[in-house]
Amino acid sequence: MYDQRNSSNGLDRRNYQVSIGLFLGEGWQIISQNVGGFIGFFVISFIISIVLSNIPGGALVNGFVSAILVAGNYIVGFKLLRGQPTSFGDFFTGFQGNRFLPILLTSLLTGLFSGIFSILASMAFVVGFLPSFKSILERLQMEATSPDKELDQMVDLLQRLPEIPAGATLILIILGIILLVPAIYLGVAYTFAVPLVVERRIEFWAAMEASRKTVTHQWFGIFGLLFVLGLINFAGACLCGLGLLVTVPLSYGVIVAAYNNIFGLSDQPI
Repeated sequence: MYDQRNSSNGLDRRNYQVSIGLFLGEGWQIISQNVGGFIGFFVISFIISIVLSNIPGGALVNGFVSAILVAGNYIVGFKLLRGQPTSFGDFFTGFQGNRFLPILLTSLLTGLFSGIFSILASMAFVVGFLPSFKSILERLQMEATSPDKELDQMVDLLQRLPEIPAGATLILIILGIILLVPAIYLGVAYTFAVPLVVERRIEFWAAMEASRKTVTHQWFGIFGLLFVLGLINFAGACLCGLGLLVTVPLSYGVIVAAYNNIFGLSDQPI
């Protein structure tokens, strides 16, 4: 059963330290207990995502399914951390009736809250840089030695758009930068929202608030941790993508390890 409390009272952790090296080491210890299972689950999740993305209306379904599949990494990670036996089916228990909705709502809302600011920032940047982009295309059109139909169509389309006042460009760029701040802040602040739902079995809003309040106390430390994980996954992608088979599961293991050091484990069953 999920805790129906709508408050994050008692879950706001203040006195903790972010040790990236420690979290990386403990994260590897967690996934190394079942590295084959994590790799196999990553491959299956990737195949499911590809299939769903290539069917009509599948992109939306893929978003929902992927949110639940991601939680599967945390479910198994927490079971391993507790020393509990695991099976491959545990990766898919997020689809169970009592888990599905809380996990889905948490994933959707955390993505929505940070995504809104990201979209607005992107729109501001696009409109702000539109005059410069238009000038570049017009220069390319003039310098072209042969007709380019696609280039001509793009220039014609941009010329049909309303003119952006000269003074508005800088304002829009500054606005875009301002909107990026809450987007990045919330993206980092909600790092532990889904793990809290999985491990504590609390409702989505309590988990989101507990994660946000706790991360805020050491926001730059958690940002640094996520940045390092991003670099590790980038390195994995550079190895013909094969490195992601290990780096992606490692990332989830590191988040589980960080969660354990910050929140500790509850007595709720996984």
